[in-house]
Amino acid sequence: MKVQKMKKMKRTMVAGLVAFMMLAESVTAFAAEPHDAGCGCGEEHGAVILYDEQFVDEDGNITPVSGISAQTICLGHRIVKGYFQTHVDDGKGGCVVKTYHSTQCVYCYTIWMGDLYAVTEYVKCPHDNIKK
Repeated sequence: MKVQKMKKMKRTMVAGLVAFMMLAESVTAFAAEPHDAGCGCGEEHGAVILYDEQFVDEDGNITPVSGISAQTICLGHRIVKGYFQTHVDDGKGGCVVKTYHSTQCVYCYTIWMGDLYAVTEYVKCPHDNIKK
């Protein structure tokens, strides 16, 4: 009888711990930086280039991709549509920004890249605010 109670208590504790971890992990989804719509940045697709690799959702929230540690387990994806952008210096003072249609899970940060949407080349790189 005590063994059954212990097993039930362990299961309850594990379930509670899993629920807490899922809740705590979802809080980091709100850490994305919102895009300042009045910045006059002139960038296409409603986003400023802040990182060498970034995801921009439909609301303009920018999430850095290179600094994210991927989760190995995601119990249920919550998908948002947006764009995945890469910024690459060309070595001559300019840069190339590639934009892809993509989706991202806000829980585990997995990105599913779609088709190439746009390629923008700059002779002189205007992105002096990029965070590495």
